[in-house]
Amino acid sequence: MAEALNVLFVCPNNATRSIFAEALLNRVGQGRFRVFSAGPEPRSAINPYVAETLRQVGCDTSEQYPKSWDKFVTPNAPRLDVVITLADSLHKRQMPIWYSNPVLVHWHITDPEPVEGDEVARISAYRRCYGTIEQQMLKLAGLNTETLHGESLGRALNTIKP
Repeated sequence: MAEALNVLFVCPNNATRSIFAEALLNRVGQGRFRVFSAGPEPRSAINPYVAETLRQVGCDTSEQYPKSWDKFVTPNAPRLDVVITLADSLHKRQMPIWYSNPVLVHWHITDPEPVEGDEVARISAYRRCYGTIEQQMLKLAGLNTETLHGESLGRALNTIKP
């Protein structure tokens, strides 16, 4: 078996979309991925709707917490093969200098946090976000990552973008 592909998912506050992505790729990636999540302005805790959704589908979030992307820009940081941003606000933002020179990919996933309305409307928004990310993680897990590196990996990731 080839070495695991190290993937970092980034969203602004690392409390919703990137947490979903980290949990789901860990679940469906069958050990082929080492998954992380972070953001430039991490919250103090995972969004409660995210934690509840993941709990309901059997994902353990006890080891997950919002982290600054600064944790991944030191010489001792884990080697990153891929960094995937999940918010349009990050698409044009200056990224940190990642020591391992990973492939950078942008996948816009709609943020459920701004949805207004009653509890049912808010829960529905988070469930839709979860479903979208689950489909992306299944597509990512379906790639033959053993044969994809550098530009070919970037092209494959862009091909499956939502």
